Amino acid sequence: MTEVDEKQRADQGRTLTERQSQAWERELLSRLGITWSTLPAQVRLWGWLATAGAGLIAILTRFIGLNHPHQMVFDETYYVKGGYSLITYGYERDWTGEDASEIFVQGSDIAARTTADYVVHPPFGKWLIGFGQSLFGTDNGFGWRFATALAGVISVMLITRIALRMFRSVPMAFLAGLFMAIDGVGIVLSRTGILDNLLATFVLAGFWAVLKDRDWTRRRLAHRVAYGTVTAHGIPTSYLGPVLLWRPWLILAGTFIGLGCGVKWSAAYALAVFGILVFAWDTAAKKQLKVRGWFTSGIVTGGIPAFVNFIPVALVAYVGAWTSWFLNPNSFKRGWAENQRIIREDVPFDGLGDAVAEWIAYHKQMWEFHTGLDSPHTYQSQPWDWILQIRPVNFYWPPQEKIVQDCGAERCVQAINSVGNPAIWWLAAASLLVVIWFAFRHGDWRAWAILAGYGAMYLPWFNYIGRTIYQFYSVAFLPYVILALIFALSWVTDMLPAPSLSAIRKAIARRRAKEIEEDWTLALPVKKPRAAVTAPDSADAVTTPATPDAVTASSDESRDPTSPGEPMEVEGASGPTSEESRENLTTDSAPEAIKADSAPSDGHVHLSEPAHSDGSDEPSATTGEEEPADLVEDTNSASEDVPDDVDFEDDPVERAVLLYGGPDPLTYHLHIPSKKAAVVLGVTAGFAIVLSIFWMPLWTGMTIPYDFWRLHIWLPGWS
Repeated sequence: MTEVDEKQRADQGRTLTERQSQAWERELLSRLGITWSTLPAQVRLWGWLATAGAGLIAILTRFIGLNHPHQMVFDETYYVKGGYSLITYGYERDWTGEDASEIFVQGSDIAARTTADYVVHPPFGKWLIGFGQSLFGTDNGFGWRFATALAGVISVMLITRIALRMFRSVPMAFLAGLFMAIDGVGIVLSRTGILDNLLATFVLAGFWAVLKDRDWTRRRLAHRVAYGTVTAHGIPTSYLGPVLLWRPWLILAGTFIGLGCGVKWSAAYALAVFGILVFAWDTAAKKQLKVRGWFTSGIVTGGIPAFVNFIPVALVAYVGAWTSWFLNPNSFKRGWAENQRIIREDVPFDGLGDAVAEWIAYHKQMWEFHTGLDSPHTYQSQPWDWILQIRPVNFYWPPQEKIVQDCGAERCVQAINSVGNPAIWWLAAASLLVVIWFAFRHGDWRAWAILAGYGAMYLPWFNYIGRTIYQFYSVAFLPYVILALIFALSWVTDMLPAPSLSAIRKAIARRRAKEIEEDWTLALPVKKPRAAVTAPDSADAVTTPATPDAVTASSDESRDPTSPGEPMEVEGASGPTSEESRENLTTDSAPEAIKADSAPSDGHVHLSEPAHSDGSDEPSATTGEEEPADLVEDTNSASEDVPDDVDFEDDPVERAVLLYGGPDPLTYHLHIPSKKAAVVLGVTAGFAIVLSIFWMPLWTGMTIPYDFWRLHIWLPGWS
């Protein structure tokens, strides 16, 4: 058989052996940016401790003194009484009289009429506020603020878990939760019985579920490729690649965001933006797997099934949020269709039934209100003010005669100001530039995810510049402000991990190209005899951090222990690094590279998993304080059944088999790895904590001297 015939036969497809499939699946997972090892107990334990610690701080900042002030603040008058009406009567009653709120605070509902109130937001958020009142009473602030405070704690814990996934670092995950827990926007909106913090929590939960879907989907794509029919290079023979119809995490994401729309309509922007993000990730995964029709596959096998799992579910959840409105004939707008017929007026969508026609008419009326609201307000602001927190809202400022506590000064004040923590928001504004750079210059998926959150919950407000809008709406994109800051801090401290194995290899190729520019002799081919493979025993495997600096820490810094024999990608190289000589930019024999790079690095947990098909053994974790495992030749190691004449450049599957049983290249930071990082993170966190202590009296409405209040007015818009 000729060489051409052999190539054609290989391209027709083959089924890999069990060992080859396992090895190739791990290779593909690393390329897709997914850790294939089970997280070691250390990471799981400290990750949950970080989550619990951040959640505890959130409980303290949100629940202590939640009953103060014992009166309605800002827009609570609409949503608290609406929540009470729903849990008591099943529909939102109209409240009359200027003293209606004060009467309600005393525990009476005599100001509530039997007629329905015209409300401009869906009922689900008010049901949640009413749920807190049903548990703790309607005559105290703890009851009507419980739901929003709980949502604030959940948001802090969610952002901690999200940061742990995105940045693979326990310290950075805790820092994300800490910043969220001590920010003024999050604290004030968590301690106020209005809808915006509930909206932010549901959208953030949807974002978390979308990230989980990304991991879940890529794991199954890699598995189906590795165990399907592939070419000699491990490429799926099917033109469209594997198909996934069932997406449980995406269904959950749609449910969360649909319920978010049931709180406030602005969650619909997240539904659209996150849907685009999912499509982009699916398409990129197909391209990374080298599916021939990757773009078509992104639409047919990715986009369409994702749409079915996401959008209809969100619509069902949104309609479900209106269940009480449909069930109660006393709800606002119910009976409208019949009245229209009596006065001989048309009833749009009459054929769908009165309830549906009235529901649609109600939505039209709500839309007209939201797009036409232009009543001037003292605290209104424009979206460009929000990034720097230029014009916050004073939620509470009682007259002097109502302040009964003595502050030890001639004049005392109580104020609740929704300004964000300057240390967080101002640094995050600069950090956003870093995120944008990484998104457009490096295509970092984490940067794009952060920008998606920003885009969904912030940019739409620029369409409403003529409307009466407020800066506290920024609580909806506060989580992505935090993630942007964490991204920039990770980059500054050299703790930003490579997003995937492909990124690691590209970084090494760029470094190699730079070295060759300085010394062209490094590009000369070096033939070495193929040494015996000494892949580490899987139970003791270690690896260096998945960063360009750490990965190249061998005697020849250009070697990549994760890809022996693979030609490196060189961008913009000339001379010896041209396309013709790219094959020279290869690593030496795999055993030498592995040995040279086997010593662990401080601050990392190195994931490994046994090279057994059942995967029953628990993976090991090695920290910087432990000694590296001895690497000895094993006749049953990954080199088993690998022919001596295998060319790993032409057979990447066999290269993956060679490394099978080795460590996962995508590592986790268990602690801060350097003094530089400790100083930067310590100063930033310390600055944020000091300012949160300084601002806490104005976030919680404490009685303070007027002069002390004046010390907080750094900008004219803060008064």
